[in-house]
Amino acid sequence: MALFCHRTRKAPTLDPDLQEVSQDRGTESEVRLSGQITIDSSPNLRVLLLQRIESPSCELLTVDLGDIAYLDTSGIAVFIEILKAARSQGKNFRLTGLRERPRYLLETTRLLHLFDKGAP
Repeated sequence: MALFCHRTRKAPTLDPDLQEVSQDRGTESEVRLSGQITIDSSPNLRVLLLQRIESPSCELLTVDLGDIAYLDTSGIAVFIEILKAARSQGKNFRLTGLRERPRYLLETTRLLHLFDKGAP
């Protein structure tokens, strides 16, 4: 019998241009982002995602970018750091809901495959 803890929380705004809603389901944690990921919002996003992946109950962290219209290279740097932290702890990290610009940026930098379903 599996026990699932279902908790949803809306955190304070990370930045005027970036908002998040987090949800935990057992060992899975999802962070839904909306707005823009820029050099200004990346530092707070980094802190938030590191806290999530370092949580003892989190085995899979999924970041839904479906409502992200803009992503710059500072956001990619944050995602690479979170991926590295996840792998060092034996956890999985993935990105979902990629739209035009964010997908294009990850494809042209040849990094998209790293975030697909927590691939090793």
